[in-house]
Amino acid sequence: MFKLSSRHKIATALLLAGFGAAVSAESLYNPNIASRLADGDRDGVIDARDHCANTPAGSRVDNVGCSAESSKLLSVELNILFDSGKDIVKPRYYSEVKKLADFMRKNPQSSIVIEGHTDDVGSEELNLGLSQRRASAIASVLTDSFMVRKSRVKGVGYGETRPIATNDTATGREQNRRVVAEIFARQTADVKRWTIYSVDQNTALLSDR
Repeated sequence: MFKLSSRHKIATALLLAGFGAAVSAESLYNPNIASRLADGDRDGVIDARDHCANTPAGSRVDNVGCSAESSKLLSVELNILFDSGKDIVKPRYYSEVKKLADFMRKNPQSSIVIEGHTDDVGSEELNLGLSQRRASAIASVLTDSFMVRKSRVKGVGYGETRPIATNDTATGREQNRRVVAEIFARQTADVKRWTIYSVDQNTALLSDR
């Protein structure tokens, strides 16, 4: 029976170890792993470990991504509807945006992030662009019509990347088509939930997409 010399055994072991390391390194590019290594709010803490998503830019955070200087004051799911494929905020919804502006005036140290989300109908690239345009459109109403300083307002589109329900049903897709406003302030406060109701509250949040 053929026997390997000690030198051959060492060479074989090193070869197998190198192959295993290469496979392990390559697995980091697997889409599922890559998504968990993403840092959506760019605070230095990956999303998989981030307990405070959407930390305002420049904030110092702890090991779980939460800022010691900024606290979330308000989380609002806006019932603002858009025509299919469009990003124009209709005047009838300005009164709802005004409520955000009024709240920010009462909290002058606050800042706001408008988040746009879609379902998975259509291409990922199209949905990402559409959600960004809609978020930016609402942000523009805050700054242009209600005179909130632009430095306090940011619009971010996430497309279909952050679903809160399944996209396999019409009900789930409707829940995923949403616009959320997150208001932060440089003070300690309890997180409050405030839903703004519109005249179209029984219809899809963002029309057909």
